[in-house]
Amino acid sequence: MNSIWNKNILLFKERFPQLAQLLGAHIELFNKYAGTPDEQNLYPFWKITQTKAGIPTAEESGLRLHSAYNPIKESQSVLSSAEKELSECEAIVFLGAGLGYTPAEAATTHPEKTIIWIEPDAEHFFSAMLLFSLEPFLKCQNPVLAISCTPEQTLMLINQHSILKSFFFSVKAHTVHNQIYFDTIRALIERNKNKEKINNATLAKFEKLWTSNCKKNSYLLGKLNGIKEYRNKFQGEKFLMLAAGPSLQEILPHLKKLKGKIKIVAVDTALKACLRAGTEPDFIILTDPQYWAYRHLAGLKSPSSILISEIAAYPAVFRFECKKILLCNSQVPMAHEYQKEDLGDLGAGGSVASSAWNFCAYCGAAEIYVSGLDLSFPNRQTHIKGSTFEENVHTSSNKISTSETASLPMLFSGNTCIAEDYNSHSVLTDQRMKMFAWWFESRLAEIPQINTFTLAPQGLAIPGIKPVSLQNFLSKF
Repeated sequence: MNSIWNKNILLFKERFPQLAQLLGAHIELFNKYAGTPDEQNLYPFWKITQTKAGIPTAEESGLRLHSAYNPIKESQSVLSSAEKELSECEAIVFLGAGLGYTPAEAATTHPEKTIIWIEPDAEHFFSAMLLFSLEPFLKCQNPVLAISCTPEQTLMLINQHSILKSFFFSVKAHTVHNQIYFDTIRALIERNKNKEKINNATLAKFEKLWTSNCKKNSYLLGKLNGIKEYRNKFQGEKFLMLAAGPSLQEILPHLKKLKGKIKIVAVDTALKACLRAGTEPDFIILTDPQYWAYRHLAGLKSPSSILISEIAAYPAVFRFECKKILLCNSQVPMAHEYQKEDLGDLGAGGSVASSAWNFCAYCGAAEIYVSGLDLSFPNRQTHIKGSTFEENVHTSSNKISTSETASLPMLFSGNTCIAEDYNSHSVLTDQRMKMFAWWFESRLAEIPQINTFTLAPQGLAIPGIKPVSLQNFLSKF
């Protein structure tokens, strides 16, 4: 009989009933051998010894997980050394925790905090439950367990709190059993931190403008419907999503034939190119509140298209001539003072292309084909020919300041680097676009049932998106 295990597993089942059900096979195995002579066979990865304090410690891969003298005092010391940071954070996150001494101590000393324990291997977690009482953690106010979760699922749990308001503990000995997994988690955390910093800086820079836009547009909340009417409306159908990268040029001559056979969703920056090709998209997405986003629609009209926007958009956006305008939930915090009901959420991915993909998924798409989502500079091009950006460059160019000169800041202002396209060839990109690519990678992993294909293999390769030739795509219709 193992009284520590019995008490731990009872508390675990009470606090995490669904997780206990998912991990039922592991629990059954540990129940069978806990308290028997064969118990130690449940954790062959650990070498267990008793400390001078009379409590167990362990070694794994030649590394000591905890102090050989008093692991509890060691945990207290670790937490004390980070007291300032812990007092200011909302969540305390442990990337692995060995036998669980520090999460248990954190739950005791910081009961008001959310305590998140990340462990990809269920055997390691349940082995800790055999050896040490996790009662303080299992009984604390907000315990969160990410057991056997994918990195993307784990990140979603962390993101329930601001990642910039979370404090992370990571000890090499606690992560050595699955280094690749924990390295992936660390990379995702770092990317999210950078994303939040960028979002916060952008908000601080444009807060006054966006607040003004929300005030001016607040009357629209009583006049315009939300996108909720399209939730799963096109379940199982195919969508064509058009971004404004250089490769969009390849699909333009075929849009007229595709119209009516596949739902066409265009970002604001791609609209002018679509209209010049003689095709009005079914949906146009504009979710950027800045004035320059409106400039992509200025002077244009698309009578058969539905425009999707939000109340923080530049007010002139809502004078765009189209079939109708629908609102989605705003990602601008000050807009929430005016928007009281759920209009339908397209999430935040840093670019209008991410909002467009989310809209396709929101509508119930089974397959999403993307064109113009290059996230790179194929042949040193920054935008599709004829885009608002390129036209502005040509309009302002002269003998001294040529259009090529004006394009240079776009090419080199975002920490330009070399990456691989879908054919494993080198392509020029930058850190901003790699951030957008990472958003797509994470989002695709969250909704694996949606198949996403690119018609432009020369763009930055995004894991989860499969290349398909334009000829094979057109043959489907």
